[in-house]
Amino acid sequence: MASESPVQSGCKDFLIDDVGLRAIEQLEAFRQISVAVGSKSDIYTVISLISDKTSQIMRAQRTSVFLLERDGNGVEYLKSIVADGCETIIVQLGQGIAGHCAKTRQRINVKDAYQSPFFDDSFDKRHGFETRSCLTSPIFDIDRNLVGVIQVINKCRGTYFSHVDEDMLDSICAQIGISLTQHRHYLDMIHKNTALRAVQESLQKRNAELDMLYELERKAASAPDLDELMRLMLNYCTKAFNLRVALAVVTDESGHRLYSVDTVGATNSSSTSSFDIKRLDRLPTFLSAVIRLGGECIRLSEAEIETLPKQSVASLGYSFRTLLIAPLVKDDDALGALILGSEICHSDVFTPGDAKLASIFAAHIAPSVRAHMTREADEKARRLTVIGQMMSAILHDMKTPLTNISGYVDFIVRQDEKEKREQLADVVTRQIDKITHMSAEILQFARGQSSVLLLPNDLHAIIAEAIELLRPESELRRIDLRCDERIYTKIACDADKIQRLIVNLARNAFEAIDHDGSVVISTYADETKHAICLAVEDDGPGIPKQISKNLFDAFVTVGKANGTGLGLSIVKKIVDEHDASIDWENVVPHGTKFVIAFRVPDN
Repeated sequence: MASESPVQSGCKDFLIDDVGLRAIEQLEAFRQISVAVGSKSDIYTVISLISDKTSQIMRAQRTSVFLLERDGNGVEYLKSIVADGCETIIVQLGQGIAGHCAKTRQRINVKDAYQSPFFDDSFDKRHGFETRSCLTSPIFDIDRNLVGVIQVINKCRGTYFSHVDEDMLDSICAQIGISLTQHRHYLDMIHKNTALRAVQESLQKRNAELDMLYELERKAASAPDLDELMRLMLNYCTKAFNLRVALAVVTDESGHRLYSVDTVGATNSSSTSSFDIKRLDRLPTFLSAVIRLGGECIRLSEAEIETLPKQSVASLGYSFRTLLIAPLVKDDDALGALILGSEICHSDVFTPGDAKLASIFAAHIAPSVRAHMTREADEKARRLTVIGQMMSAILHDMKTPLTNISGYVDFIVRQDEKEKREQLADVVTRQIDKITHMSAEILQFARGQSSVLLLPNDLHAIIAEAIELLRPESELRRIDLRCDERIYTKIACDADKIQRLIVNLARNAFEAIDHDGSVVISTYADETKHAICLAVEDDGPGIPKQISKNLFDAFVTVGKANGTGLGLSIVKKIVDEHDASIDWENVVPHGTKFVIAFRVPDN
């Protein structure tokens, strides 16, 4: 084991040994030591200066400063850096003169080192150095804790260190102790400031992530549909992870949807990223496994899956060498995954912190994804249900024009006069147009379109055409169909739909009466309601009590052999589309009266 090893500063031959000059020299050395300690120099630069100045003050050939250190197990030892390219010296407590001084905390003044039982001559042998006199003293901090040992070697002019030298070294040790304490406090302050800056940066990053999550949740709550929700999330991911591309897969019964945001061309905050949606026939094996398991965020790289770039470009459209996949899970239901990719394959790509943030993003967005997927499914089911009801309604309404067509075709066959045949053929043509119009309505609804064309129309003309359509059936059933119009005016309405309304109400009456009765279609002004009223009244059996509360609901019917229960629901829909109102009452002694009130606009 190497012994204590002085740092060579070179012994100088001082011709003047005046006490006053030496005191001035000592003060200047202390000043320079204090300046060095107060600088930003590292500890070994400071120690080198301390060694040099101590050799100068003590008139010694060399000086070494050993600092007390602790290993990972808390065992103390001495460590010194030696100048002139020599090795670092490690001295255990109790080893050599310096080690014995540190262990006993006592000064040791040796006139002849080779006569000392504590001296270790291994350093001398390795470097061809001869240690003669040696003065070693412990260094304490201001709390009297040992911080190191100083050792001055070989008093100049071949003498040994005196009691005056001992006192001088004690003064130097006191200054060194204070200086080293201050320097360590200074370094601790720098380290703490560095740590505080790191914590501050971490907190700022965390706050930015929280702000981003809050903003994402706020915008996600107002996203009108799943597509817009995914666009928002992926845009936030490109910013949070500083990526060019972010993707997500959403999977349900209908298949897999791949969403992607590509920031190419988006060079500043005002630039927009491209957003794309496409259907996938199947998912790559690595992705389907992650989604199916629905657990923690998974990091995959080319080092683990050699074909990863090939699989990702084939299925995702981008050649990724590293992927971070965070499953979208809600209530143990795997909905899809957030996919972050990099073209670099390195262990530093996507850190554990990135994985945690990606998991947080996925966890925050999964409930909204589930809500939108449920809403989509409900809307699809509702649309199919309504289309089914509408088909039933259309088929219901088609019975009238089809019946009329059948009747008029029979009249045409039996009619000899050309002019009369042409009139009847015109009626048939109009009925076919009505069927075409009804078919167009269901197609519009299937496309999410619905419209009512409100134009000024002559109410009398609408009623007259409706009666013409109803006449063959009324005559067949021996029902007296007549008008009682007390007002002739125009109203803002869709003429075809109001005609359908009248036909449905009259045919409902026909089916309720069956044979030998009357149906009256009337119009009048209601001053109290400030409205134009259209009424359809019959002398049938009236509305049964069991359906009176839900009369206008779809598929509500009673007492009709071939009734579908759609006639009055269609009437109610048409009334609502015209912002009108409908009321009904059973009349005395028997029968039913329906009244539709069209509001008259204020002049």
